Amino acid sequence: MRIASLNEAALIEELPALYELLLTDLRVGELLDERAEIDDGSGKEADLARAEARLAEAEEQLTTRRASQIDLRLERDGLKERRERDQHRLWQEAPSVHEAEALQANLQASALRLDEIATQLLDLDNRIEPLEHQREDEQRTRDELQAELSVVQANFAEQVKGIDAELRELHARRQAQVVTIAPVLLARYELIRSRRGDPGLVRVDGDTCEACHTQLTNYMQRMLQTGQRVQQCENCNTILYWVGEARRPQWDEELDGEELVVDDSGDE
Repeated sequence: MRIASLNEAALIEELPALYELLLTDLRVGELLDERAEIDDGSGKEADLARAEARLAEAEEQLTTRRASQIDLRLERDGLKERRERDQHRLWQEAPSVHEAEALQANLQASALRLDEIATQLLDLDNRIEPLEHQREDEQRTRDELQAELSVVQANFAEQVKGIDAELRELHARRQAQVVTIAPVLLARYELIRSRRGDPGLVRVDGDTCEACHTQLTNYMQRMLQTGQRVQQCENCNTILYWVGEARRPQWDEELDGEELVVDDSGDE
């Protein structure tokens, strides 16, 4: 007497429900692919970030060079005042020879430093002017990108509205579907999908696995047709859901109508 595997039989009965779950998952994948093809503005966001970085760099350089301008102008003004005082003392106060020599040296040093400052200020002016133009260009680019991004994001939100609504429906449907499937069968299905990217389960009504298009062995076909246990493709490991003509197991046919006794003790 053979023992009927009640667990495997129950799992086979859940394959239609697992197939419906597969259809849900496939539709979710289609929608996610469709959603990914729609411009969500990420490219514009990257362009905007680069423009803002260039603008920030230009503004930082302007700030640094203008600060240098201020420092040089303050130094220049201080030197001019000191030069005027030295000139006044030299020509109006009749200093001693030693004091006069010191004042002359100070005047020469001030003149040299004023020339240096003039050169440095001219160089800064030449550097600041193109930076100001660059900042204006970057500000204009940033503003244009911000406007374009707003339009793209608004279009994206409108285009994905229907997709997201269907995805929410599918998510709710999937939650309802998974509770009807045995955890061991569901885990097997999820593992196959995560490892290989295969559909997880395919319907079979002939001699070929539709996942990998490999011809099934005669033994596998018999096992599928007799429905004794859940079968997986020997090549790609995908769960096989037989939808063709069913056959009674040979041992069942041999009973020829005898009553099947399930022995829970584990002995045949």
